[in-house]
Amino acid sequence: MRVAVIGSGLAGLTTAYLLREEGVEVFLIEKSDKVGFHSQSVTVPLDRPPSQHEKSARQRSRSRSNKEEKRPDEQWVVDVPMRGFQGGYYPLLLALYRHLGIPLKTANYKFSFSSPSSTYFIHSGSSGYSTPSLPSRAWSTFFTLVGALATFIGVAICYSMMVLLSLVAWHDLLPRCISRPSDLTLREFTSTISSFLSYPLTIPIPFRPYPVWTPLGDMFDFFIAQIVLPLFSAVGTMTDADVWSLPVRIVLEYIHLTLGTDHYHPAEGYSAADIAKKLVRPVLAQSEDHLKLSTEIIGLEYISAEEGIRLSMKTSSADAGGRNEEIMVDRVILATQASVAKRLLEGLEDSLRGVGRDKEKRKISEMRAALGKVRYRETIVVTHRDTSILPSHKDRRDLNFLLPDDQMVLPASQASSATHRSPEYPVPYFMPVKDKAYTQATQIIYPPSRLKRKYGDELPVLQTTNPCVPIDPTKVLSISRLERALPLKEPCKILPFLRNTSKSYSPPSTIVHIVGSYAYPGIPLLEGCVGSAKMAAEILLAELRPERSHPDGKPMDISEMRRVVGGVDWTTGKGGIWGRIWRWRLIDTPWGQFC
Repeated sequence: MRVAVIGSGLAGLTTAYLLREEGVEVFLIEKSDKVGFHSQSVTVPLDRPPSQHEKSARQRSRSRSNKEEKRPDEQWVVDVPMRGFQGGYYPLLLALYRHLGIPLKTANYKFSFSSPSSTYFIHSGSSGYSTPSLPSRAWSTFFTLVGALATFIGVAICYSMMVLLSLVAWHDLLPRCISRPSDLTLREFTSTISSFLSYPLTIPIPFRPYPVWTPLGDMFDFFIAQIVLPLFSAVGTMTDADVWSLPVRIVLEYIHLTLGTDHYHPAEGYSAADIAKKLVRPVLAQSEDHLKLSTEIIGLEYISAEEGIRLSMKTSSADAGGRNEEIMVDRVILATQASVAKRLLEGLEDSLRGVGRDKEKRKISEMRAALGKVRYRETIVVTHRDTSILPSHKDRRDLNFLLPDDQMVLPASQASSATHRSPEYPVPYFMPVKDKAYTQATQIIYPPSRLKRKYGDELPVLQTTNPCVPIDPTKVLSISRLERALPLKEPCKILPFLRNTSKSYSPPSTIVHIVGSYAYPGIPLLEGCVGSAKMAAEILLAELRPERSHPDGKPMDISEMRRVVGGVDWTTGKGGIWGRIWRWRLIDTPWGQFC
């Protein structure tokens, strides 16, 4: 079987790797001149002049040994966007990284939550189990200290309630008032819970029952609007309106799965480029012609069951001189944005109509309709060294969230465009618009320890996602514009058509598969890239080799085949025994709790 994988993000790279490890011939095709997973990464030069002490030490060392050669400028690579992730929500990604031999460093990120005026909450990491920390303004007066302590206690109570509700929701035991319909939004959920907490009891006074008011309702509103909303806005790069319209099941699932887990990121000396190299290596092992960079797909055309699909391509690299090329494959895997996949499938649908493959044509038509329901948001990532956008020094943490307040937010009628830039502030940023405001998330990234020893901590790099305030252009290292998919509004209805599992037809095989973060349930993140790639590989391998055996010749059952597809042990990312018990569910489905 010959398979073409179009797109070289993590979804495309993983699909190509898994299939190639199973012996399938794979062509990996990318429009850019770089593999997509690390195409936006930034190499940061460390060009601070050495101190007098360092100069003297170098001169002494040079006098002792004339063999020392002049070293090139030291650099370090910063991934764009951030490649850190939290365990529990990423078991497949963890398993893949461990299989590839990518060392991971654990970290318990600390968070600061700020408004334009001040920092109002500090999260100390470890899922709230670490030593509490209060914002610096809490110590200004006795009354602000009391208020900060009351806020901390209220948030702790609300968080505990959300953990309990997430556990109940995980086992599908929520009361109907906060679980139905299945697409109940976060806003509707918040309104129901806060109304109950405001008046949880009623004193049965004759002729006029007296409802008892508590401050927990207002506190729950604050917790969702000021803590949960900016957190999920940053995780999914969504606007506040997007977060409010999220199915609450997605929010509760994320809270349940990440409880008590660490954050991970590639260890020192490793970046997205190293991950991409390991994933693309089996493809290059076939021949260099199997990795086609700077190559644009012009069209897909179905020829026949024997000949397969013809891919028409145009190579734009300088050495190729912009020549056209064609290859024949048996299957196509689209690892592109939904809009690109939909456009490419149009020509394939027409060619299926021409050869009388009505069943396959209907499948492609339904797939294109499902792709049209995938929504995106523009994302701006600025890598820079402008510390003026951070909170006060005492309130700075690993991740710093800035939530625009009502004074910053413009009415929708006054917004001329989504992003703003001017001669005075040429770096683009999002003007906060009513119902379209992003949470600004800034991560502080320090140099690797080998460079820290030389340069100290005074050279951090800041990576700001979706800035909502101007950034000094003289301190900018890079600006990246990306598009991120939003969670599907009706995953149960859309995913089966993206994954070719719709009950409206049962063909013997599928010629096209869709992979990507949006082709997987939940928030479209790196886990969805790996999960959708794994599922596509499973389907293709089931067609190619319906029966597989252990090394001793004993046949595998379906669950065993899924557990080792591509040679990866997919169970290694599920955590220890207590984590597995916490995340165990009596009835599980391919789409989790969504279908």
